[in-house]
Amino acid sequence: MDEKMQKTLVNVLILVVLLFGLLVVLIFTGILGCNSVPFGCDAYYTILKGGQPSILIAYGANGLGNYEKLEAVLSDRSLVNARARAMSIDKLSQGNVNDFDLIIVEEAKQICSDKLKMFQNYVIKGGRLIWTADAGTELCEEDSYLLESEREVDGEEVPIGPWARRDGSKQLSFDEFLGVNFKGNVCDLTECTPGEEIGRIEVLDDEHKLTYGLSPSIPYSGNFSVVKTNSSGTTTIVSIIDYGFDFLATPSGQPWLSEERTNFGKNLPFIITSGVGERVAYYAAPIESFVEGEQPYKAMIEQLYYGMLYN
Repeated sequence: MDEKMQKTLVNVLILVVLLFGLLVVLIFTGILGCNSVPFGCDAYYTILKGGQPSILIAYGANGLGNYEKLEAVLSDRSLVNARARAMSIDKLSQGNVNDFDLIIVEEAKQICSDKLKMFQNYVIKGGRLIWTADAGTELCEEDSYLLESEREVDGEEVPIGPWARRDGSKQLSFDEFLGVNFKGNVCDLTECTPGEEIGRIEVLDDEHKLTYGLSPSIPYSGNFSVVKTNSSGTTTIVSIIDYGFDFLATPSGQPWLSEERTNFGKNLPFIITSGVGERVAYYAAPIESFVEGEQPYKAMIEQLYYGMLYN
């Protein structure tokens, strides 16, 4: 083999390595799904991750959801047969959360600000995060709300919401990170009848990775969180809850809402994604609620799993 041929082979090899590295980065950041390449997911998770994707269910105390039921649903062989485990948020640190490919935060109403920053850093380092319902809407004793006047020049002296907080002299804008502002749980704002249909999940994009192939309109019963999309950042409303008519309620105990009767609208955001590669998704209801009682919507669970980890 002459010298010219050797140089050509070396250059080709370098190019292949660079392309492979670029492909790994694109998959890691969520810009490209691993299934975009033949056998890409097998290679990514087997070679680079050491096996099947790992899911952490991070839970706390109180709040919507049941982490034990969620763990059972995800591990169900008839569904996604996921490698999932649950762990209390109090036991989590930046070091051990990075071992997981996807974190689902549920049944965790009170979350301290330092833990919110931990989840942000996890996503920045390549992780995928699903935030559910009212997780993190109750502050710890040492935490404080961020006021509208501290973010906006003409803002009022009222809290923006429970996900917008002070962090010493800085701002912790977890609301912008999620792409939504929490208003309240629907069954705290109005009276709910157990088992009664409360609205319909309307899919806005049936080609989206989280809703691909789902029925365009799915009846839903149960409690869920009322949120409004945040104008800052990149957000996509994937589905909404059609309440049937304008949802009017008088807030009670939410300092970020006025005491007057409020119109939250007829179409309430239900699944929202944000960030580069849509590696952050917010679900307004607990994940296991999709397969509870008279709601056998297994496809919702399947699309969540494959959409976040493979597409």
